[in-house]
Amino acid sequence: MPCNYTTVKEGSLKVAVADCRGCGASSILDADCRRNIFEMLGNEANVGRLVLNHSLVKVFDGSSLSFLQELADFVRELKRYDLEKFGVKCRSYAEKMEEIRQISSSDPVKAFQMLRSEMKSLRRKNFVSADRDEEECRRKYASFISEIFEKSSLSIRIVGSKDSEFYYREKMQPYVRPMFFDTYIKMVPPPDAVFIKKYEVRREGGRSLKVSLYSLSSRPEKLYFIIPPEYNLPLEELEILQSVKEKLVHHRPETSSFMEPENAREYFLRFAREKIGNVANRMGIELSREKLESLSDIFAKYTAGLGILEDLLLDEGIQDIYINAPVVNNPLHIILNGEEYTSNIYFSEGDVEALSSRLRSLSGRPFSEGSPILDMGLDIYGARIAAISPPLTSKGVAFAIRRHSAMPWTLPKFIHYRMLSPMAAGLLSFLVDGQASILIGGSRGSGKTSLLSALLLEIPQRYRILTIEDTPELPVGQLQRLGYKIQSLITRPVTAVEGGVDPETALRTALRLGESVLVIGEVRGGETKVLFEAMRVGAAGNLILGTIHGATTGDIFERIVHDIGVAPTSFKATDAVVIAAPIRIGGGMEKKRRVIQISEVTKSRWGEADAEKIFSDMMVYNPAKDEIEATDLLDMGQSEVVGKIAREWGINIEKALENIALRARIRKKIAELGRVKNELLEAQSVRDCNNAFWVITEESRREHGIPDYEEVERKWMEWFMRYAGKIR
Repeated sequence: MPCNYTTVKEGSLKVAVADCRGCGASSILDADCRRNIFEMLGNEANVGRLVLNHSLVKVFDGSSLSFLQELADFVRELKRYDLEKFGVKCRSYAEKMEEIRQISSSDPVKAFQMLRSEMKSLRRKNFVSADRDEEECRRKYASFISEIFEKSSLSIRIVGSKDSEFYYREKMQPYVRPMFFDTYIKMVPPPDAVFIKKYEVRREGGRSLKVSLYSLSSRPEKLYFIIPPEYNLPLEELEILQSVKEKLVHHRPETSSFMEPENAREYFLRFAREKIGNVANRMGIELSREKLESLSDIFAKYTAGLGILEDLLLDEGIQDIYINAPVVNNPLHIILNGEEYTSNIYFSEGDVEALSSRLRSLSGRPFSEGSPILDMGLDIYGARIAAISPPLTSKGVAFAIRRHSAMPWTLPKFIHYRMLSPMAAGLLSFLVDGQASILIGGSRGSGKTSLLSALLLEIPQRYRILTIEDTPELPVGQLQRLGYKIQSLITRPVTAVEGGVDPETALRTALRLGESVLVIGEVRGGETKVLFEAMRVGAAGNLILGTIHGATTGDIFERIVHDIGVAPTSFKATDAVVIAAPIRIGGGMEKKRRVIQISEVTKSRWGEADAEKIFSDMMVYNPAKDEIEATDLLDMGQSEVVGKIAREWGINIEKALENIALRARIRKKIAELGRVKNELLEAQSVRDCNNAFWVITEESRREHGIPDYEEVERKWMEWFMRYAGKIR
């Protein structure tokens, strides 16, 4: 029977929505379903998306929908032709055409193939006949078929000898989602997908999500492909979830506690446990305790949680997730281990509305046309999210989610991934230990914050650390659990106009909190003047670390001095600038994070504070070797900042260079063994290794006056091999 359908607007798209629950199947492989589809498309013009609602919702758009529309046009053309024109004498041809027309209503691909076969047959036969009536009939028949072919482009799509089911199955693949969910999934990789590898992401309760990665042979892009287990639930379980969801609409909570973000998940979980059990009993379905918990968790995940985003945020390889507007046209875009991937995941307008509402609730901040920017942390997932809405964008709501590493990055881990060389790691460790003021620059996604996190582990644990951020990204909690004395200060986001503490006030407060290492999540506003003035007069504590957007040392100087307005004499308080960048090795599509420059601010050549003259490179990236290398300034012991630290430590420049080289060898050794024992690359092990180095160095200093670095290295290596041997 025909399906009832409606048309709605989703952004600029006209969407035809058919209710297939009362008219049979919603599969394109079903003849009755196809008949309904072609009837709908024949009646409605300019449909941009077709939705078939059933327990499993099917969505057609793009090339799949255009193929269906061409088939619907073909069916319409066949029906428009008046077969009475054939006349009584040509009845056999009219009957043949009527047969094809009847087939076309449910299988237009087969009908087209039959017409094409008829055309080939007519071309093979000689039209000259003694029977003039027969000849005229055949000419009318051939003319009719030619006219149909001229009006259709199906001959480009339907080629070869494959049966019609192949085209419905392979060429018109829909997005699929169970009715309970709003997120659409493409269930099959595209034909040009070339398998790369597969891995699992562990979820709560021992469940796992299987991830497949593909390259796409027709374009320079890769595909992140998943099918969440809940998308393969039996139909009766989907019907249970849908029924409970409908009950939720009419539910009146006894208290308002469910509105509190920290209580919402648990509230919906309890609601689901009760209602799912009741609905299942009424349907005569017996659910095990494990199945009840699983369905309840799914219900809470897609009502009080973040839905499929929760799975993606558990994938440790994912660094960024982009949801671009309008969502009806754009799959989720993912950065995985530094590489860009498209995906088989499509958000709906319902997803966007639910996520926006959830973020408003979690942040306590407005997000609407009046406040079209939202910047906040998702602490439970170790992520940061930026969202924009109209009028800032005319296409709808869009999101950018930056996921932080579950554990702090370390210098040995960066050596392992070739972001920096052992010598660069040794130099940075020396500068941090020597209380140099360091700025880390680079573009978004270059690894600035990750490198800053790694440098925090190079700070001796005896020091107190203060961090200032507007959106938490530094691994403060993890470092506190590792025993570091670290205190975070959170300021008002740059996108907010009210609420919270402004960055300048927070910085002035931090300067009054006593001698501390000061870590600025991002240097960017008016508070920077306060920071640099404090650095200039020596009132900023033991060590200053911070990140700033800038692709070169010159860019950073220009931004701080000319854009922000810091006096050049204050900028002079900076000791070193580190530049990180995403590099396309050999011009390939894949981007790799690299430290490409470590420069000191040369105080002796300050002069007019020319950006091109005040920086001297200590290490520079060599593209041919894909490695950052020391310059003569460092090798020859002419670095001012190294000399300054050497004097403060009471050693000569040669001893300082020995110290740097020893730190480099230590971190190289950790990275080498870390290839076999990954735990050695993690924060706890690096903390222990650094503590052992400082303890052994201090013992040598007390014994010899100046540390004997050969002795320090020997003792540390002995300690490290014992330490590594305990790790299985």
